[in-house]
Amino acid sequence: MKKTILYLSFLIVLHAHAQVKNYQKAEKLYKSGNLKSANKKIDKCLEDNTTKKDPNVLLLKSKIMFHIMSERGLADKYPGAMKEALRYAENSVSEIKDNLQKEAFKANNSEYLDELLEKNNKEAVDNYNLNRYSRALPMFKKTLFFRLDTQALVLAANCYWNLEQIYEAVPMYKQAADMIYKAVLDSNSAVFGYHREPFRNLCKYYIDLKAYDSAYIVVKNGRELLPNDRILNDYTYNLMRYTLDKIPPSVDYLRMVQNSLKDFPSDSFLNHRENSIFIFLLNGMAKANEQSNFDSLMYLYAKSKKEKADSRLLSTILQYDIFAGQDYDEFYENITNYFSKIGLREACYAAWKGNLNRLSKDTVELSENKLLNAILTENSIANARYIFERHLELNPKSNTFTKGRNVYLTTKNSKKHGYYDLLHLIEMNDAAAKDFKSVRAFKDYAKTYRMELIGESIDSSDFKLCRSIWHQASEMYSDQNKALNVLWKQMIEQDFRVNYYGTRINPEGKKENNVPEYKWNGIVDSCKSGEMPREIVYRLQDRINYFRRTAGLEEEIFLDKSNNLYCMIAAMMCEANRSMSHEPSDGWRCFIPAGFDALRTSILSKDGNPSIAITAAMGQNHPTVGNRRWLLYPKALNMGIGTANSYTAIRAVDNSREIDSVKYTKKFVAWPPAKECPKMLMFKKWSFSIDLPLDGATVQMKDQDGFEVELKQDANAEGYGLNSLVWEPSISLASITPETNYTVKIKLKDGQTFTYTVKPIDISLK
Repeated sequence: MKKTILYLSFLIVLHAHAQVKNYQKAEKLYKSGNLKSANKKIDKCLEDNTTKKDPNVLLLKSKIMFHIMSERGLADKYPGAMKEALRYAENSVSEIKDNLQKEAFKANNSEYLDELLEKNNKEAVDNYNLNRYSRALPMFKKTLFFRLDTQALVLAANCYWNLEQIYEAVPMYKQAADMIYKAVLDSNSAVFGYHREPFRNLCKYYIDLKAYDSAYIVVKNGRELLPNDRILNDYTYNLMRYTLDKIPPSVDYLRMVQNSLKDFPSDSFLNHRENSIFIFLLNGMAKANEQSNFDSLMYLYAKSKKEKADSRLLSTILQYDIFAGQDYDEFYENITNYFSKIGLREACYAAWKGNLNRLSKDTVELSENKLLNAILTENSIANARYIFERHLELNPKSNTFTKGRNVYLTTKNSKKHGYYDLLHLIEMNDAAAKDFKSVRAFKDYAKTYRMELIGESIDSSDFKLCRSIWHQASEMYSDQNKALNVLWKQMIEQDFRVNYYGTRINPEGKKENNVPEYKWNGIVDSCKSGEMPREIVYRLQDRINYFRRTAGLEEEIFLDKSNNLYCMIAAMMCEANRSMSHEPSDGWRCFIPAGFDALRTSILSKDGNPSIAITAAMGQNHPTVGNRRWLLYPKALNMGIGTANSYTAIRAVDNSREIDSVKYTKKFVAWPPAKECPKMLMFKKWSFSIDLPLDGATVQMKDQDGFEVELKQDANAEGYGLNSLVWEPSISLASITPETNYTVKIKLKDGQTFTYTVKPIDISLK
């Protein structure tokens, strides 16, 4: 038995010795360039259990296969030589279990491994550039097995990203971004094109997750290395916009805007926002009568505008900032006028007073007489009105300013004035008439100016102001009823011409003077929603506000840019599926969450003309007239609209406006409206809306001759804007004459009654 064991041991030693000889011969043949023979010898080692896992044997096999690729006549016989070279090299390292020994082995063979990986990377990049991501990815991963190569790491992550395996890409991007950031900052290393990708894609990933803080850190680091990268700049800008939307107006907000302007000096949003936050803060200080703080901030405001005079982008900035580049004197005068123009009377007064203090050489506050002497020379009647009002509000016992206003008015009342001065003269004369009841002239001038302003506002198409002044005059001047009724009819006719007939939109292919053509620029096949031209949006906004104003609402709406975008997506989704739904399934073609949200809160219309879709919503022939009620909801402020080829979405369900909680318990909203109504807008369903319980309420109608009009009253339905009564009267538009009118009487369950008259009229469009 012992002899047998000794014999076997002897054979093993002889066999091992033989494999060592085979390895040595293979190495010698490899170095001499005899690759074919070297390959045969090394294969014998690989066939033997005692040497097939030897790292040196495996690596020599790798070297032989690598150089076979360059040998004429051999490369064709070994088409997988490169893969074999990589596989054996990888196996040679894997067989070493101790990490220190493994690193030493790679270091000792670094020259060959670098050559191998360079060749591998070149082939991987070639495949990557041909968008063969599935081929390139395993090649990059081979490189990463041997060493942490930045290019291979980034491009491998890009392969995962393009293959939509995002969660595999993100850890690689994080590692690459840290490596690139550290390497460049520590050694001023060169920045290569692929260095952009980790920062760009990580930022997008975090933004999609709404992890904005993480996105901000990534984009901040990226822009330190790549300050001119367009995509990173866009992400920076969008993140800045998001952050600003979340910060309440404050000095910190202003500081952030001004810091952002250093990166984007000619950006329209930032220039508008800088002005708006300055004005917001100044107005707050003015209302709180913090004159000293107001003056300090005004100086900083003026300084920021003066500094823009040296900007090479001044001509561009002036498109968005009317104050840019102005010196101190020019700015103070213009900002005071601006405060007056937008009705910020406290800010107007504080700016005017602050400018006088700035120009005065006195160290003490100006006396009231000096203030009065200054205001008596004020050319702007609007400024004078607000200055007198605010000073007397702060100093109610000031006889100096009370008498001074009379002096100012006496001078101005004797002159002819333009449209924009009339309202301010009315207010000042009303105030003076209260202070000096015995002076009849102030009341007379206020009356003259009111009647004049009603006519002027009709000519100027300022129908909101016209209605307000008309209602004032009708309550104050009973002797003017005939003239007021004539003016009312003129207003109704002109408002219809300008804001209904004048807001028509032509479908694609139809040409008509002064009427824009709407052509949807979305693409269903690409799920692109397109965008509605601004000119179209303004017309549609005017049409909605026409209906609201005519129905008795004072509150106007705005077609918000974001809501418009969501409605365009909603309309595109309807177009893609040739169907309308408020609750589409996620199996819908082109399903986009933002569009889904819009569909749930929108009026949907199978109409490719958005102006007609608005009218159709008002004329909805449904027992609830829910679409009309949402368009006429007093608390609505921000709406949206979007139209594809055949569908329109109007995002009308909005509750964002704050109004007097009792206003619409006394004031009603009706369609057709009280008084004159264009005959073509006398829809089949009539409605009366009010913020009161309407259960048990009844509707009665009579014609001009006192005969009762038969009608069908629909069941009450809540949940659509204001509580509403809906009915359908039995009337024929064809039989309407110039004398026709209908008296509507609404009687509530508690006994309250509301009575109004509707007069259908034909309107000439000439």
